[in-house]
Amino acid sequence: MNVSFWKKVCDMEPLLRSLRNPTFLTTSNPCVTWSAGKKYKYFPDRDLKAPPEVKNLVMPERNRLPIMPKVPNFWQTGSQMRPPRQTKELWRMRGEETVHTDLQLDQFGIVSLSGGMLRHPHFEVMRLGIGRHLRANETFALYRVDAPYKPITNHGQGKRMGGGKGSISEYGTPIKAGRVIVEIGGGALWEEVQPWLSSVAKKLPFDALAVNSSMLAKLRKDEQVLMETNLNPVSFEWLIRNNMMDCQRKLSLYDTKWFGKFVYLDRHLNKKWQWVTRSKYRGKK
Repeated sequence: MNVSFWKKVCDMEPLLRSLRNPTFLTTSNPCVTWSAGKKYKYFPDRDLKAPPEVKNLVMPERNRLPIMPKVPNFWQTGSQMRPPRQTKELWRMRGEETVHTDLQLDQFGIVSLSGGMLRHPHFEVMRLGIGRHLRANETFALYRVDAPYKPITNHGQGKRMGGGKGSISEYGTPIKAGRVIVEIGGGALWEEVQPWLSSVAKKLPFDALAVNSSMLAKLRKDEQVLMETNLNPVSFEWLIRNNMMDCQRKLSLYDTKWFGKFVYLDRHLNKKWQWVTRSKYRGKK
């Protein structure tokens, strides 16, 4: 027999022995490979998945948020008429938003959970907090609220009482619960947007939440399921609609319209999606 052939058979003996007791590729027994003198392990359940499809690739002219004016442009053009002063009009911040509640870009955004007033410093917090994380030609942001338009009057500090209504100190934008404030679009993932978008939402003067399109749909679905599966037939809305104990004589018009939601600062259901988020109230101090 040829010596070289016998040597090849001897070299293949360990391989033939291993085939008698085959081993399968599992997470507990990963495949060990050698490459350039280094040993690597391969775990089948840790394969990288392809990222989701990128939306909104058409970039606007400016990808960052614009600077909002402190005073409406109409009063900055040198109008001869003096800017009018208004009442507080708290009804603009009371109740639930019914128009601007969906994400137009279908990606990420900040949604208010309760009502409040956005002033010029708050717009600057959003502009600076979001702008430093946006990548040129990849991601962009846009406002879903108007520039400050409602005048806010103030008498100043150390003034005597009386003397009529105070002068205009600044302007603000009223916000209702459930209003989309700002949106983020472009080639970005939720995992990289969520940390800094949530930090911006915490700096707003009212409760807000950073969400994506799937989270927004899930919050609405879970709230609807909780309402349908509620076994307690007696609710505040049921009491008002049936005028139990002639309660409609003591209630305000806001109670008959919103049934106790988004009306009182220290009552239940003052926040959007309260049943789903289970967030606690601070209560009266």
